[in-house]
Amino acid sequence: MTMVRADIGFYLHTRRFKVVLPIYVILALIIPILYGAGVLQKPPDINDYTASALGELVSATVLLTALLAGDSISQDFGRQGFFTLTQPVRRSEIMLARTLAAFLFSEVAMLLWIGIGLASGYAFYGAVVANWGLILAISALFVGSVVSFVVLFSSLFKGPSISVVVSVLVVWLVMPLITGVLDLAGVEPSFLLTYAGDVVTNLTAISYPQHVTSITASGGGGITITITTFEPYVWEGVVIMAAYLVASLALAWLIYSRKELKDAS
Repeated sequence: MTMVRADIGFYLHTRRFKVVLPIYVILALIIPILYGAGVLQKPPDINDYTASALGELVSATVLLTALLAGDSISQDFGRQGFFTLTQPVRRSEIMLARTLAAFLFSEVAMLLWIGIGLASGYAFYGAVVANWGLILAISALFVGSVVSFVVLFSSLFKGPSISVVVSVLVVWLVMPLITGVLDLAGVEPSFLLTYAGDVVTNLTAISYPQHVTSITASGGGGITITITTFEPYVWEGVVIMAAYLVASLALAWLIYSRKELKDAS
């Protein structure tokens, strides 16, 4: 726990934390404020409202986690490693502490966004969505899987800056881009973590969305384009998240435990 507290202190003093977290909270407040001020017309029921309030939750949390945890391991193979890895502390303890600290920050942030959505919904409608407990549970698993995946990427690089940039690009830009391409090809992106994350917001609906939806559009010259969108089953999303969590941590540990400090040079 001492190392976890030290890593929490490290995050608290980073510029990323001081800049990213306030922006994250502001984003969480935008929808409730717009509805409360009458700028936007309130949805007809609590389910539609909560879906709107949590609409950007997954994307924003993925970005937050990548920015905070992107250098969790790679920092040990820069200059800081000459201090950290020469101490009489097992690498397993270091990695566990870094992962737990990143998870706690990301989970608290996600709970804050969900709490704002649920609390404002109760203020407007006098109720909360029926699946709120399941949303909280699966969101915690999602955060854990994202942190683990980002830790894996962090273990692959020597420099903290490059590991943060690559982590952000992969989980926030590349994965959603692949999803869009696969939708055009009619292929379910069941191997992508961000696809599994859609379960969190899908649970706000009165009726869970259909697994497959196809839309065909006609253009000039008789050209037709069919876009097929997929929504993960709840069990499917949970399995994908759990697989990412376990596999990413295992691979990250294998890399971290064998990587030499001289590789930082």
